[in-house]
Amino acid sequence: MLKKPENFHIAPATEKDIPLILGFIKELADYEGIGDRVTATEEGLRNSLFGPDSPAYAILPMLNGKAVGFGVYYFTFSTVLGKKGLHLDDLYIMPEYRGRGMGGAVLSHLASMALQKDCGRFEWWCMRTNTPALEFYEKIHAERLEEITVLRLSGETLSDMAKGRSGG
Repeated sequence: MLKKPENFHIAPATEKDIPLILGFIKELADYEGIGDRVTATEEGLRNSLFGPDSPAYAILPMLNGKAVGFGVYYFTFSTVLGKKGLHLDDLYIMPEYRGRGMGGAVLSHLASMALQKDCGRFEWWCMRTNTPALEFYEKIHAERLEEITVLRLSGETLSDMAKGRSGG
């Protein structure tokens, strides 16, 4: 049974939390060794998390009234299941608060939400180099999907594909 600390709760993020969320995004990226790739801005987060066509949602794990990390999730769809799914894009707990059950509490919160929303699955990605997280996910019996490869078009390759100019 996952246990969470006393005086802990999960709050939906609001627009006023955007600078905090951006700071957490940068901390997470630095932790993962990809800090130089962060191009997110406060304006971009405002549009993506709180705009009229917002595709994603942010939550804040709170301990004693202080945000100690963030999570961002969105809904997907599986044609195989014929149901939507919940995808956790990022989960970050500040290093000094890790190991106290807060990350597990966030996962439990989102798993509960996935069931309430009739999702067929709850998924997330993890950097292969994030050994502590992978070990934790193994402990909670999260299934590693070795048969899937994540593919991506971005920047110039995205623009080229949109214009019908691919490498093929």
